[in-house]
Formats: sequence, structure tokens, C-alpha cells
Amino acid sequence: MRAIIIAVSITLSVGLFGCATTTPIPSSSVVPAASGITKLTTDANNNTIVELKVQHLAPPQNLDPPKSVYVVWVETSDNQKFNLGQLKLDKNLNGELTGTTPFKEFRLIVTAEDFAAITQPSTSVILTTEVLSAK
Repeated sequence: MRAIIIAVSITLSVGLFGCATTTPIPSSSVVPAASGITKLTTDANNNTIVELKVQHLAPPQNLDPPKSVYVVWVETSDNQKFNLGQLKLDKNLNGELTGTTPFKEFRLIVTAEDFAAITQPSTSVILTTEVLSAK
């Protein structure tokens, strides 16, 4: 009986983690030391859960010109952009953001901004992903 429970647990774990799509983020010429990874999963309502983790991202105040915050955007195939939220950095220059979007295919864009609550991104693009697709 114990062997059956272990086998079922392993199968469920592989199934749950197998549903996630993980994609590295290419480095940027603006902040070349920065790197990151995205993980996409789907919730019970069939929305896409986006998990973004970045490392070695310079504080936005150190950019030229200086900015106040980083904002993560969802960009759809028809170039609509939606503010997913502010990406805050810890003391080790690492940041994490988890957000939800109804879109299944999109790019993520990280921009440096003066304010977090904006409706359109500036031209200060720091990182971008390739087109991501939630399965």
C-alpha cells in the first residue's frame, strides 16, 4: 500500500510541475549583469499565473536617467500593454513578482519608470522576454 501511495504522489508531483512553462530572460544591453527567469502556470479559472524572478538588476536610481521603480508589463500579440505590477528589489538586487493575466501568449517587458501606477510604458526598456505561451 505504501508503494502505491508513493507512486501516486510522484505522479501527481510530476503532473503539477510538468504544467509549468519556465523560460530564461535574455540579458539586456542596459543592465548587462541582469538575468531572470519566468514561470507560467494556469489557475482554476484558466488565467495565466506569471512568476518573474530577476537577479543583479541595478537599482532604478542608478540608471541614466535615474528612475524610481521597475514596472512589469504584459504585451499582447496586437501590441497592447498591461501593467502587471511593480518589481521591487531586495538588498541583493534580486526581485520577484507574481501576477495574473487572462492572456495565454504574450511577452513580458520590464521598464524603468518614475511611478508604478502608470498605464503606458516609457521607452526605458530594461528586460524583455520572447513570446511566452501558457499551455
